[in-house]
Amino acid sequence: MPRRPIDTSELIVGRPMRFNAYDARGNLLLCSGQVIVSEALRDMLLQHGLFYGSEEECRGPLPLESQEPPPSPLARVLGARRSLHALLSNPARENFSATLANIATQVRAACEANPDVALASALLCIKGPYSSRHAVNVAIVCQITGIALELDADELASTVCAALTMNIGMSALHDALAMHKGPISHAQRAAVRAHCERGATRLRELGIDDAIWLDAVRDHHERGDGSGYPAGKHGAEVGRPARLLAMADVYCARIVGRDHRSPLPPKQALRWLFLNENAVLDEQLARVFIKTLGIYPPGTGVRLRNGSAGIVVQRGIAGHQPVVASLTTPEGLRLVSPIRRSGDVESFGIVEVADLWNLNLDVNMEALWGADASD
Repeated sequence: MPRRPIDTSELIVGRPMRFNAYDARGNLLLCSGQVIVSEALRDMLLQHGLFYGSEEECRGPLPLESQEPPPSPLARVLGARRSLHALLSNPARENFSATLANIATQVRAACEANPDVALASALLCIKGPYSSRHAVNVAIVCQITGIALELDADELASTVCAALTMNIGMSALHDALAMHKGPISHAQRAAVRAHCERGATRLRELGIDDAIWLDAVRDHHERGDGSGYPAGKHGAEVGRPARLLAMADVYCARIVGRDHRSPLPPKQALRWLFLNENAVLDEQLARVFIKTLGIYPPGTGVRLRNGSAGIVVQRGIAGHQPVVASLTTPEGLRLVSPIRRSGDVESFGIVEVADLWNLNLDVNMEALWGADASD
């Protein structure tokens, strides 16, 4: 059967193979439809791969799809961050509602396409302005947890929009405080305390009249025991969207950290959240929150029982048994390609959280999640 080397135009990292690739002896290297997950795999196919086919098919490269593929889930998340930062930097009434709705749509589409990639972006994509990055992280957590809570579609949509705009009353200050070291001033503290009501007022000025959205922004720092602000509300006075938003807000702030505060591992962040908030946010919501995200959410660096270091790539049925991709051998040598491990296998169980940055293990999201994590 005729054969020819594979052309470089036929190998795109993050895209699936359009045909089977073989070596010179006819051994299958990669099946049609499998994703080219890394540059290393692409280079190997270029060096050793051959295409077998008819004489006509072997005359040149197979045509690639002319239609542009839709943005990946990760590209949607990063695009939402950029768009939100631009919108909140200079909000205008004439386009605010439509632009914000489009950003919320991008967040929802990312979560529907691959919720694990969307969640992992909070831990692994930590560049860019803090305020918009944090808001999109919170919106992702609200979207995914809201689905698990079986929230009404309109209530969930309003909650996600509230997450994206919860700090519109202090956007510039939020970025400044993220880099601030030491105690904040009395004026800054007063601005923080005022941002909830100021945010709701600003949204009304921009044409937002959705009561669920506005109430969630105004009340996302209220606590059921009356210890919150701005009004010290109790119990059912704090609506469910505001309670979900509050929980996601605190959680995301803790797992990412700031210049003056190191991030907490997600498991510790959950413990901190419920010990320090005294579970006053919502006990039922707390159970769903933990079960949905897992104590080792995607993007968490971990050490396995066999000694290898890895990263959580998929939530498991049991929150403590996610799917992990090993990045090193048990001896600590870096693997060329990540190897997926099932958490329900004893030797691949998680024994502790690992700081991948301190281990000098750079994380390539596309190598872990394929085309869903191309940016």
